Amino acid sequence: MERRAAPRNPQVETSLRTGVLTIDREHQGLLLQLDRLQSDPSIQPDSEIFSEYLMRLGREINAHFDSEERILRSCEMPEALLQEHIRAHSRILEQYSNLNLGLMVGQKVSREEIVGLIRQWIVEHVLHHDLKAVDYLPDDHGH
Repeated sequence: MERRAAPRNPQVETSLRTGVLTIDREHQGLLLQLDRLQSDPSIQPDSEIFSEYLMRLGREINAHFDSEERILRSCEMPEALLQEHIRAHSRILEQYSNLNLGLMVGQKVSREEIVGLIRQWIVEHVLHHDLKAVDYLPDDHGH
């Protein structure tokens, strides 16, 4: 019987937090999804477990982007920066859709490629877009 690695509970580094509880909690959820994929070898691209994983990840990404865009629209963020943020969300959602469609039509993608892609989505999102927005986000931590 294959033994699964126990899921860890990765924390969002303090320097990567936005200070908005909703956003930081959702980032934590995305990191947990990435960690689950990385630590559970039974999640293989051609398995039912992977299909369920990918659907759940897609729902979490969509929900996060929706709530984050709602919060960002309510801030004093410059329109150009807001639009750049939304375009970044759109690119990630497009890549997610392309991966999903490719897998549905039988395209072979290695587990390593998928882990790398999902890691890129989450890291690019948090490091390159959300941290640019920190100065415009509310200070109330309870949004």
